[in-house]
Amino acid sequence: MKKAILVLAMCVMSIPAWAQRWEWPDHAKNLKVLPATTNGKELQRVMYSFANGLGVRCGYCHVEQEGKGFGEPDFASDAKPEKDKARLMMQMVKAINGEYLSKLGMDSTSSLKVSCITCHHGNAVPILLEDKLKKTFDLHGIDSTISQYQALRTQYYGGFTYNFKEGTLVQLADEISEDTTQLAAAATILKLNIQLYPDFSYSYARLGGIYEKEGNTQGAIDNYSQAIKLDPRNGMARRELERLQGSKK
Repeated sequence: MKKAILVLAMCVMSIPAWAQRWEWPDHAKNLKVLPATTNGKELQRVMYSFANGLGVRCGYCHVEQEGKGFGEPDFASDAKPEKDKARLMMQMVKAINGEYLSKLGMDSTSSLKVSCITCHHGNAVPILLEDKLKKTFDLHGIDSTISQYQALRTQYYGGFTYNFKEGTLVQLADEISEDTTQLAAAATILKLNIQLYPDFSYSYARLGGIYEKEGNTQGAIDNYSQAIKLDPRNGMARRELERLQGSKK
């Protein structure tokens, strides 16, 4: 009981003093995209959707008031470029919902709408997992890429920020293998995917292709065979296997 009270007290202490006394204004200053009639409750709903959609806090777009350190942000200030970016994104979302979805046959009663969270998924930068990992690979190599994947998987698995399904690492391996000097690194990524998803046929099919490019014909045959065993409908693996087996006769 004492421990629970201590944790609660620490949480309360971590909330800035300004936030504990903050009241949403019914007449916000410097509104350029939101209607001038936006009231406090409406403003709160919009700001919370930003925070939830991007996984950020007020300071991501708003500057601290000069001389107040980590005190109350100066919400009316336009000093941070992130604020103008947010306005532009709001205009884009408004256009998608109000103009473009209707061209796809979505009428005004449809529940299909886009919002910040549609693309960002709780991530300040809306980047796909495979693209994030490829950037790390290009800058720091395979070991850092594996470490980053494992760290992100530990932190985000089960949520919706990144896609940890079977095809993501296969896509990453495909991108890496476009550089034929990096086939070994691509194979490492595929082997990791096989460890995580041993029943995913396409990991073996892609690994078979890597081995063939490296001149390891038997390794290619073994992996194509395993891909077909897991999924007899894998036509690509079947064609490649038949071609290799025919060339050995």
